[in-house]
Amino acid sequence: MKIESIDFKKIVLERKEPFRIATGVSKDAINFLIRIRADDIDGIGVAVPNSVTGESAESIVHSILKIRGMLIGRDAKNIDEIHGILREKIPGNPAVECGIDLAIYDLIGKSEGLEVCEMLGRTRDCIETSLTIGIEDLETSIQKATVAVKSGFRVLKIKTGLDVNGDIRRVRGIRDVVGSKIRLRVDCNQGYTFEEAKRFVEELASLNIEFVEQPVLASDLESMRKLSSISSIPIMADESAKTLDDVNRIIKDDCASMINLKLVKFGGIYPGTMVDTICKDHDIRIQVGCMSECEASIAGGLHFALSGKAVQHADLDSHFSFLNDPTKGIRFSDGMLYTSGFPGLGINLIAGEN
Repeated sequence: MKIESIDFKKIVLERKEPFRIATGVSKDAINFLIRIRADDIDGIGVAVPNSVTGESAESIVHSILKIRGMLIGRDAKNIDEIHGILREKIPGNPAVECGIDLAIYDLIGKSEGLEVCEMLGRTRDCIETSLTIGIEDLETSIQKATVAVKSGFRVLKIKTGLDVNGDIRRVRGIRDVVGSKIRLRVDCNQGYTFEEAKRFVEELASLNIEFVEQPVLASDLESMRKLSSISSIPIMADESAKTLDDVNRIIKDDCASMINLKLVKFGGIYPGTMVDTICKDHDIRIQVGCMSECEASIAGGLHFALSGKAVQHADLDSHFSFLNDPTKGIRFSDGMLYTSGFPGLGINLIAGEN
């Protein structure tokens, strides 16, 4: 199954409203659709520029143009070889690696008439996703949480990290309104000092928070370790965990009991399975998360989540925030995500994107 061509297209996704987190505000998101053709079958993947991996739209274009000639003619089913070439020729570009990885898995699944999650060893039929509440004032946060619950979401992720006092009030306010049956998670996006993070988890200890994600700077693993040792709320590593080496260090030093595995950070499904194995072996729970990804990219995360042995949570919700997503690939019902049921990643592109 020789790769015949690799093409790509930039899409700009407009948000329904500005999205604010501790590190900034965004009104849109750039994604790149990657199409890999072999045996008259097209595989679709997505590469997403982002600040966490340091990849820009320009660098993604440069990397794809650089690598595609080296991949054409290669066996699409030799995933290990393809990743080896990507790591050697365009190191430090996991978003591009992820886009090519997803397209390859989609291609292989279509050729074999199997969903990707079936190829990987499916462990569940669906998974519940959280919906993210960005940083807003208290009233707006409560309003959005209420709407989310009425829309069928039973898990909310609250963004914090700009003002610890205001953040505590917001989380408390949301808990008071949504009640005890709705599960709450918090993502600080590196926003706090150790002392602020310590106070934050202490103040929230009675609110039944599932976990607190990346409370301090990604590089401050010592503070992560100390916080994990004293917090009654589990601590999750996100920006601190970008590579397999990062995960090994976090586990070795007891810096977190949970990892947010975003395929964009790690380079796709293939390296993601290695992280999953390590976490399973060390009793580390995984949340499959996302960046600012279209539905086609979310489909990749979903197929991985449905097969991951250490996966217990999903935060696969970015596609809900866009006005003009030209891709389809998953089904949502009563808080749960399901695959489309079609071979590969089950992705469909609307007219004009084919």
